[in-house]
Amino acid sequence: MKRTTFICLITLGSAAALAVTQVNAQESKPSASAGQLDKFVGSGTCSGKSINEDMKGFHETTGKYTAEKVLDDNWVQVHYDEDQSAAVSKPYHVIQYIGYDVAKKRYMAVAVDNSGSGYSTGTSTGWKGDSITFDESMGGKPASMRDTFTTSGSSMSSHTETMRDKTGKWIKTDEEHCKSS
Repeated sequence: MKRTTFICLITLGSAAALAVTQVNAQESKPSASAGQLDKFVGSGTCSGKSINEDMKGFHETTGKYTAEKVLDDNWVQVHYDEDQSAAVSKPYHVIQYIGYDVAKKRYMAVAVDNSGSGYSTGTSTGWKGDSITFDESMGGKPASMRDTFTTSGSSMSSHTETMRDKTGKWIKTDEEHCKSS
């Protein structure tokens, strides 16, 4: 009797462990929408204009980006490093993670940078042609910025950021055109 009970418990335990393993394997597989993130993968250089710290006028900017799939191919990790120049004494550096939330059916972005604001989070309903726009909030505040990424073929071709001014109007803060390497 004890041996039969023991064998039943082992069998049930093994079946439960197998079920958990199968569920975890299914959850770690990238969704079809996550596959759209392949457009970000790669590296290259970007150049364009960025708003000055005093929010008056723009300066030329250049930088490099690298992007790779991480975390079981469910996220893309993008590093962007602005070049130092006469106009840029403190280059901008950011690490951004972009993924897809299957339950909420939307894209997510989380960024950490050296600007002093700390971090931002964003959401997007998805691609519109070759572009995807994230409505972003900084420090948990309501959405105050938008990041738009445009792709050409299989790589990133531009990035534009806009933010709300004091009147609520969206103003362009930077725009870079990128070339993959």
